Amino acid sequence: MAGMGLTASALTGTELLNDIDFDLLCYDPKKKHSDSERLVPLFYSKGYNISAFGLEKLHPFDGSKYQKIYNAIRKSGLRNAEDFVRPQELTTEQLMVVHTAEYLKSLHNGSILSRILQVGPLRVVPPAITDLRILKPMRLAAGGTLDTCRAAIKHGLAINVGGGYHHADSDEGGGFCVYCDGPIAIKILCKEGLIKRSLIVDTDAHQGNGFANVARDEPALFVVDFFDESIYPWPKVQEDWSVAFPAKTDGHTYLTNLKRILPEAIEKFKPDFIFYNAGSDVLASDPLSTFLLRVEDMNERDVFVVETARQNNIALAMVLAGGYGSESAVAHSKSIELILRKFDGQDRQQV
Repeated sequence: MAGMGLTASALTGTELLNDIDFDLLCYDPKKKHSDSERLVPLFYSKGYNISAFGLEKLHPFDGSKYQKIYNAIRKSGLRNAEDFVRPQELTTEQLMVVHTAEYLKSLHNGSILSRILQVGPLRVVPPAITDLRILKPMRLAAGGTLDTCRAAIKHGLAINVGGGYHHADSDEGGGFCVYCDGPIAIKILCKEGLIKRSLIVDTDAHQGNGFANVARDEPALFVVDFFDESIYPWPKVQEDWSVAFPAKTDGHTYLTNLKRILPEAIEKFKPDFIFYNAGSDVLASDPLSTFLLRVEDMNERDVFVVETARQNNIALAMVLAGGYGSESAVAHSKSIELILRKFDGQDRQQV
């Protein structure tokens, strides 16, 4: 993921109205889908979406992308509103599984937060506003990541419509990533004895330097990372398996290498759990990378990663990571739709 421009203004009545989740008002938690246990679990909250009072449109990041994906999945007929699970935000105690207390406190400093988000004007925005409008949505999506990982262990496969903040390290953030959600979830579940060996498969166009730095100190957590070597972050960090593509790599080259390397990585690291960071910034239409993948290429990538994990009977949690172009929401929606059509109704524990 990478930076986005945000600024603050006074709340209006219209904006407050837009914050109401009318699906949630109509949601009955006691109502169960007739075949809910055989559906791939999806996690989403309207609170994932980052609102900059309309000014977020000045940057390529689409603050309402997650809402668009949610709407598209519902429109496909594959899910109703009650089929999405709404998570709780991560607590301070959970965040401190990876992050230091000093780092979490520093997020109230406008200068530090503006550097992490790569947005200078945030230096003068009151911490109460940045916490409500930026940090809380990220904590909520990070909570969705933890819940998605739990569901994946139970069902074999689960998807968070958000998350994947792979530039966040234990004591610093960057690239619009504040909370190191993947390793937080993995460490919590390892501590609970639910998983033993985990593999982060990162296909976001940017190297996941934060995830890699945290994983380096975890003997049972490994990273295989497919990224554009010509873009942020600099310098690149050491990883278990870096697959650094040159600028302007096309879909055929990308997929050929992915399909060769991923099975080799699974054989090498022998994980019982895969955390899949599925960025859409690999698309040719994305302004923050040089990759030349089509939507169809990204869809093929996502289905292949999920299918490979399930063929090896490895639980997989999928999160969406970065993506800043005009096709981002469409591409994610199509990938999720293809995955649901393929894996809904299957026995999650044994393929």
